[in-house]
Amino acid sequence: MRHILLAFFIATCFFTACKKTDELEPTRLFRPVLAGQLSADSNTILASWQKIAGAQSYVLQLSRDTFRTIDQTFNLDTNTVAIKRLLFNQLYQLQVKAVAADTALNSGWSNLGSVKTLSSILQVPAASDLTFNAVRAKWNTKGSPVTSIKIIRSADSSVVSETTLTAADRTNEYKIIGGLKASTKYTMYLNSGSDVRGYVEFTTKEALAGNIIDLSEITGRPSVLADTLPVIPSGSTVLLKRGETYNISSSISLDKTVIFMSGPDLTVTDRAHIYFTSNFNFAAGSTIDSIEFNDVHLYSDNYSSRYVFNATGAATVGKMKFMNCRAEIFRGLVRLQSGATTVSNFIVNNSILDSLAGYGVLTVDNVTCKVENISLTNSTVYKAEKVITSKQNSTSVLIENCTFNEAPLGNSNTYYVDYSTSGTNNVTNGITINNCIFGIGKWSNGAITVKDVRANAATTVNGSNNFRTADHLSAGNDLPNITTYTRASNLLWEDPSSGNFRIADNSFPGRSNAGDPRWRQ
Repeated sequence: MRHILLAFFIATCFFTACKKTDELEPTRLFRPVLAGQLSADSNTILASWQKIAGAQSYVLQLSRDTFRTIDQTFNLDTNTVAIKRLLFNQLYQLQVKAVAADTALNSGWSNLGSVKTLSSILQVPAASDLTFNAVRAKWNTKGSPVTSIKIIRSADSSVVSETTLTAADRTNEYKIIGGLKASTKYTMYLNSGSDVRGYVEFTTKEALAGNIIDLSEITGRPSVLADTLPVIPSGSTVLLKRGETYNISSSISLDKTVIFMSGPDLTVTDRAHIYFTSNFNFAAGSTIDSIEFNDVHLYSDNYSSRYVFNATGAATVGKMKFMNCRAEIFRGLVRLQSGATTVSNFIVNNSILDSLAGYGVLTVDNVTCKVENISLTNSTVYKAEKVITSKQNSTSVLIENCTFNEAPLGNSNTYYVDYSTSGTNNVTNGITINNCIFGIGKWSNGAITVKDVRANAATTVNGSNNFRTADHLSAGNDLPNITTYTRASNLLWEDPSSGNFRIADNSFPGRSNAGDPRWRQ
């Protein structure tokens, strides 16, 4: 009996040992592995991974900060996903894990990598794409055909309009949408079916106020502007028809506040044209709050004797403004030639000025005249023999976010800013020049050297984030801290001789924050 019991005990132990060896412990699922590449189509991310044996489903997470926070989590029964309606031009990270029937056996997280969504195909409306009650929506055709535009009011997300796009709209790559309110912020969405292809925010322009003189319904009469100016009240805004030309064929002495403006008409992109075969002047003894040129094209028939303003009558002017203008082929834009004219504020913004002879953008040509504050911003000046010259003191000069090329005239005694007369050459609050690009000087009998600033030693000159090209040859009076770039102007910009200053050099350190903003990358 003792032998029988021993044999039974040994057999039982052997059977038990064999059973433990045969029944293996269950294991966790393998981590998923990326199949192919992550990709982005507009603001949609496409991802797939290899199927995992034993997986019942998958969990995918999306992040923009390497999973310190999670933007979205997806529970999926497939190994592929299309994540739509994401932010445009945004880098995302993705991770996924396989889910088992027993969740204790889920795989660990697998990092699928990073992918950046594409930029919106919808363009941000420029000033010329907006009126007080309408917007021109523009886009770049790419991918699925666009089908509609929705506009909501940003303040409360209420839907203002939904516009179906036609085949002609898609060919034109723009749509004009009206029925908006002045000075109101909106968000516009461009859609392909239910997919958002782009969205931008914009604010409509202010409604026109005051006395409006609408000449936009009068066509084929170039003298109508000159005929109308003597009889309108001070403070008038004169609306000109886009694409129409208005002649200034004899000197006109202004004694009133007036705004010259291309009328709101998004169906015509061309500005109204004012053609000078003479010039404006100030009426002697007049006091004028402001004179403004807004969104107009100013040009003349020659460089030798034409100005927009050639002032000889003593006057007091609060503001002279050139806003969103194109001006070309003048001896000078504004010259204070004689008389005791004082201008408190001379302002050029968002404008392109080219082909200006020896009186440049502004010349205070007599110590009896004066401009207190000068501002040249967000603008391009090229093929100009001078820029700013004054024989009398000023309070301040600001030049910011501007592009200069073939300016000023090449020789050893020309300057971008020139307070030239000893004893009246001080700028009380200093000269400030920021975020500008200076290209080659204007050729003059083989000379292209130029200088930057001349003023009284008591005048402070401040500058930051300014660049000059390799072919910009300095003869002295340099801006402080200006950076000389290693490449010439014709390599920095796409076609500077034709007025195209879009930055072509991807390695240029100021490509996104220097020069006229319209040309930046």
